[in-house]
Amino acid sequence: MSAPTRAIGPSSLAVLLLLAGCAGGSALRVSDITPEAIPGLEQARAQSPEDATTLTRLGVAYFKADRYADARQALDSAVARDARNGTAAIYLGMATEALGDFPAARMAYQHYIDISRSGELRETARRRLALMGRHELEFSARQALAQEASLTQQPPEENTVAVMPFGYSGTNAQIQPLSRGFAQLVVTDLAKSRQIRVLERERMQAIVNELHLADSGSADPQTALRSGRLLRAARVVQGTIAEQGSDLRVDAAVVDVASAGVAASAGATDALNRLFDLEKQVVLSIFTNLGIQLSDQERAAIDQRPTQNLQAFLAYSRGLEAEDRGDYSGARDAFGEAAGLDPSFRAATQSAGAASDLNIAAQQTSVQVEAVVVQNQGAEGGGGVSDDAKKDALQGALNNVNPTPTGIQNSEQGQQQGQPPARQPGADVTNTQGTAPPTGTVVIVIRRPL
Repeated sequence: MSAPTRAIGPSSLAVLLLLAGCAGGSALRVSDITPEAIPGLEQARAQSPEDATTLTRLGVAYFKADRYADARQALDSAVARDARNGTAAIYLGMATEALGDFPAARMAYQHYIDISRSGELRETARRRLALMGRHELEFSARQALAQEASLTQQPPEENTVAVMPFGYSGTNAQIQPLSRGFAQLVVTDLAKSRQIRVLERERMQAIVNELHLADSGSADPQTALRSGRLLRAARVVQGTIAEQGSDLRVDAAVVDVASAGVAASAGATDALNRLFDLEKQVVLSIFTNLGIQLSDQERAAIDQRPTQNLQAFLAYSRGLEAEDRGDYSGARDAFGEAAGLDPSFRAATQSAGAASDLNIAAQQTSVQVEAVVVQNQGAEGGGGVSDDAKKDALQGALNNVNPTPTGIQNSEQGQQQGQPPARQPGADVTNTQGTAPPTGTVVIVIRRPL
């Protein structure tokens, strides 16, 4: 005899349909969550404080109510309980960003990028991550300035070198952006030696911006010392660029922060169109005066030119200048011009893409980010029924199934009278024909409500 056929009543059917909808991603969307839901969600959290879904919904509601600190707490808890919860992760990034905690925002966006299943949202988070990196540098510079008294008493980090923007003395507006471009060349080439650690140019620029230094004042030795202490750099490279007729004169000095003395100096004069040769002379002189012996491989790497096109490099330098003042649109255009003048200029191409991302992120509001979240939430977690709730509901539905005497009787009669195999349940719906399941299976028949 076959196993008894069982039926599910209307209420149990509704539970199973709800569970199927949640599994398919059609659960409650963040667009349905409003600040008015906060009291009910707070009550739900009190009843189930470990439920990641409730915490996510509450965090989103807090965020929409501009209660960013409360949102952060709820979303932090949600992510801690469900590391794959994409909705909680992206809102945690926005909440901590709104609070001005850029390091935490950067971590949240990076976590989201690692777990996201939505390509569009991953791109959005990646752009915001880049912007948080810039904000974090500014935040660190402000913190360093606030802690200057204590930082002065701390020893610098050994073998750490920072490069200041070069000062420019002249009136040629086309040459002036070289103060950034030349410094970037020096940073790039100094970093090719394993014997020193060179800080990013952007990190130094954040200190320069925070100290409100003009380019003309960046070559002041006292400024170099102060910047070095704020960055805890052992040495600071500073220099000047000056025009001498049709030639360019570059002077550089390496200031030892601990002793407040000049550890090395270099200078060279050459035609403007030999700018890259000039930069190589300065860098190699710095290494020599510091007593650093370069390997053949390091020398070969330093000898490489980013571009042979001076006009492309001037455009690239204008891009750095625009980026430093927060004009990401202008930076994107200048870098793009440089890449157009020399398609093999990889730094220009990469910088153009990075500036474009920064420009998009800087203009994007949290409302616009939320719109992207709403459009892509079907690919993310955190908006549906929790796993525990699904299990409880499914168990309750199965507990409500009852044997159907008619089903048992029909099955037995069919076997006794030698009738053909019964149609599969659901065959009338799917218009398919088949044999009844073998003995030992449970057939679920869904009855229409009376």
